Formats: sequence, C-alpha cells, structure tokens
Amino acid sequence: MELKVYNGEYFERGKVRYLVFCLIILLVVVLSVLWSNTAWWIFVIFIVGGYMFYLTKVNDTTSMIIWKQSFQIWKTVFPWWTLKWFVLEYHTEKKKIQNIVIIDDKNSPRIYSIKDTEENLENFVNELNEYIPMLDNYNQTTFDRIIRKLKL
Repeated sequence: MELKVYNGEYFERGKVRYLVFCLIILLVVVLSVLWSNTAWWIFVIFIVGGYMFYLTKVNDTTSMIIWKQSFQIWKTVFPWWTLKWFVLEYHTEKKKIQNIVIIDDKNSPRIYSIKDTEENLENFVNELNEYIPMLDNYNQTTFDRIIRKLKL
C-alpha cells in the first residue's frame, strides 16, 4: 500500500512572510556592508541558501509504503519494531485530514503532509493500523508547538 505525501510538513505561507524575510535579509546585508563586517554578509548567504534548499526539499512529493516487514518513507526503511504509533492531524479550516505523524520508539514525531486522495488515505490508514496503533492525540513539546505556530 502506498500513500503520496510531501517530504515533511507542508505550510502554506503568504507573500507577506516572504517579503518580510527578504527585507530583514536585505537590512542585514546593508548594515554589514556599511560596517565592513563580511562575516555577517557570508552568514546571510548561508542562511538564505539553507532556507532555499529546505523549501525545495519540503515541496517535493514522496511516498510512504507499507511492507510486511517494514515501513518505508522515500528511501528510508523503518522496521516495524522501531515504530510505536501514528496520528492523523485534522485541519479545522480545510475540514480534512492534513498530516500523518509517525512516532518512533524514541518518541520523536515525523510529520508529513498528505498529498493524496481521501479514499487512498483511508485504505492506507486501515492497513497501517494492522501494524502499529493509532493515537487520538500526542503531546508536542513546547519547541515543536512554537516551530509549527511560526510555520518554520
């Protein structure tokens, strides 16, 4: 069984967010040039490059595949004994399930936004439930809640 997902959690961001990001970067570059501080200028180049790499990676579509012996997300294979639970996150504004969260034996969540049909999601969840249990909810850390609220 296979489910199409984004390569991570997909956030819809407005144009204002990117405009503010660009203005802050531009301000730091201008100030670093005025103060002859090339270290900040180089640091900004790394930040912008890293952010652009992150955006291209998360916007990629990949798949989750259920095998009898393991669970696969893109090229990474997880034996069933390393996974504990999964959770479905419902988006109240869109009125649909938006994310699937896979929680491993170290209680670290792997969040993937769904990019597939509801029918395929239902079939996938039914089969996944045979291997690992589904939780109603999971406790996020404060850091996770802040990151998701800021849509980083």
